[in-house]
Amino acid sequence: MAINTKDKATEEACTDMMRSAIKNQCYHLKKKYFNGVPANEIRTTSPVDYMSNAQWRDLIAKWSDPKNMVRGSFHILFFANQF
Repeated sequence: MAINTKDKATEEACTDMMRSAIKNQCYHLKKKYFNGVPANEIRTTSPVDYMSNAQWRDLIAKWSDPKNMVRGSFHILFFANQF
């Protein structure tokens, strides 16, 4: 079976799959290295070899943004009360 990599539907499916994988990986990194960790103990260097220290610091800055923290807390509270 041949896959046409230039087909728009195939390209969109692959893009969606990669976005989902990246989002899932970020979720696990945040859960392990950020959530519940005191601010003075959050790593300033990347804990994984596939991410540079600069990329890690950008991710920490995003997670530390109050706008993102409020949104995450809302989702946690919303979904916790659904079950």
